[in-house]
Amino acid sequence: MQKRKIIDTIIHPYFLLKRTFLHSLDLFIPNKIRRKSVQAYLTFGKIKETINLQPYPHKIAVAFCFDENLWRQATVTILSLLANSPKLSYDIYCVTDVAHAHLAPLQEIVNLYGKRSTITFLKPNKDFSQSYCGAWSDAIYWRCMLPKLLPDVERIIYADVDTVFTSDLREADQLAMGENLIAGVYDKPGREYINSGFMIMNLNNMRRGRIYKEMIEWSQNHETSFPDQDMLNAVCAGKIMNISRKFNLQIDGAYDALKTMTLQQRRDLKSPVMLHYAGKQKPWKMEIHNFHSFDIWRRYASITELF
Repeated sequence: MQKRKIIDTIIHPYFLLKRTFLHSLDLFIPNKIRRKSVQAYLTFGKIKETINLQPYPHKIAVAFCFDENLWRQATVTILSLLANSPKLSYDIYCVTDVAHAHLAPLQEIVNLYGKRSTITFLKPNKDFSQSYCGAWSDAIYWRCMLPKLLPDVERIIYADVDTVFTSDLREADQLAMGENLIAGVYDKPGREYINSGFMIMNLNNMRRGRIYKEMIEWSQNHETSFPDQDMLNAVCAGKIMNISRKFNLQIDGAYDALKTMTLQQRRDLKSPVMLHYAGKQKPWKMEIHNFHSFDIWRRYASITELF
């Protein structure tokens, strides 16, 4: 442990220098998209996909939420998860209001790649119908309904669908949460505030007390830039567990976190679990070429034949 601290102390100035250099690239690369791609590549290098061929003893509950605008992207996300999990099986829950015809490709993907995995489609309820959405659709709150929509599920892993998996979820499933309500990756260095694009949700704990009602009340009485994410961080404050950035590797701008990373955390980024295209640059916008890691998403998208 002492040796690791010494190494981290030595390498910390290097991270600061590298971060300064990455920020200075706007002086040399005027095109913003190209600049961000270069910054991402210099931060992460070549991202590896990891397939673990060791059996896993039980199913893992996973949830996705999407409307008509994102059902194709959801298909890509779920395909990538199953393709990287040959020795795992999942209980997949999708909270969605999409037409039945658009659910068929999802079911087909699970049938082809999921082996013993199952997929269940759930309709969103009306509990957050009066909540503030800002520039977003009300679908942002569907993930918050999971404690109520899944009364018999103790714990679930949630992920956005502007993502692609590069490994399975066994490590996330093994994380002990204690009395915490949710676990996620801190969105900004030094700030106890998670990005809700990947969460481990302790549904049992969230069903206790007034947590669910507090989420509804908070969302109805606060107007913020990221309504659902701000609400989750506010209501669950003090019971939020920070996990490795590899579980939710945000490609756009993640180099900001370099100054707080240890050497081991840097190594973790080489083999992430999930890539999250949380910024404005989306891999399905085909006019954007050669953005870092877009090739991974587009490979899975080509298999679905939906893009």
